[in-house]
Parts: sequence; C-alpha cells; structure tokens
Amino acid sequence: MGSQLRGNQNTKLGQDATREVFELIHDVISRYLVTETRRALVLKNDSGRLVSIDFSSDPDVSVTSQLPTETMPVVSMEVKGGTDASNIHNRLGEAENSHRKAKNRGFSHFWTIVRVDVDRSMAARESPTTTRFFHLDRVRNRSNTESKQFRHQLSSLAGISDGQ
Repeated sequence: MGSQLRGNQNTKLGQDATREVFELIHDVISRYLVTETRRALVLKNDSGRLVSIDFSSDPDVSVTSQLPTETMPVVSMEVKGGTDASNIHNRLGEAENSHRKAKNRGFSHFWTIVRVDVDRSMAARESPTTTRFFHLDRVRNRSNTESKQFRHQLSSLAGISDGQ
C-alpha cells in the first residue's frame, strides 16, 4: 500500500510540475498565441509559421514547427518534478529514455527540467542525450539567470522575440 501511495504522490508531483512548465511557457509565448487548450499551445512566430507546443507524455513537452511541406520536431522536454534527491538517478534515466525516442523522431534539442539540485557532470552521464538541464524553481524566478536563459532559448527556437 505504501508504494502505491508513493506512486500516486509522484504522479501528482509530476503533473503539478508540468502544469508549472505550461504556465511558464504560456508566459513566454503569450503575445504570439493563436490557440490554446489544456494540452497544447499554438503560436504564430515572427516568420509567420505555426509552432505547436504539446503537453503529453514521452516527451512531456514537445515543440514542433509547421513548415510548408512537413512538421519539424524542435525541442523535446522532460519534466521531473520530484523533490527527492535520492531518486534523481532514476528520473534522469527516464528522461534519457524519452529523449532517445524523441531523437529517433527527429528532435534536435533535449531539455530536462528537474526540481532538485544535481551535479551537472553526473546528470550529463545519466542523460547524455539531454542538451540542457534546467531547475524548475530557478526558471520560474524571472530575476534568475537560468530563467532568462530558458526564456531566450525557447524564444529563439520558436522563432519569436523574447521581449527583452
């Protein structure tokens, strides 16, 4: 029974963290937003192309750009909202598995968003496909350098002005 309750709590932590990432991304792209549902944001970027940001699983968040002839995968994001540092190896391994699948689907950027402090070299060994690690709490704090980096990189990859 304890493991089931722990599993339910872990699921809730993940859902809450993904909702926070949704709100964060919504804030970054709001001036460009065309349509919005609970699981997707679609924006029209500065070149007039539609960019979709979908929230699902495997990856948790995917950013794709609609080209005239095809949909181009851009960013695969894995959100690991757990706060238990002792389980970070497992969560990074899960992120790595998802990113590998996304790489096979043509994505070129792989972000892992965590909610615990991790040694970056250890994290890179656990998830070598990840091209960028972000700490969710720091990204949510607009005055933090990591928040600015997240916003600049997302804006750049989506083809929009970051407003800064």
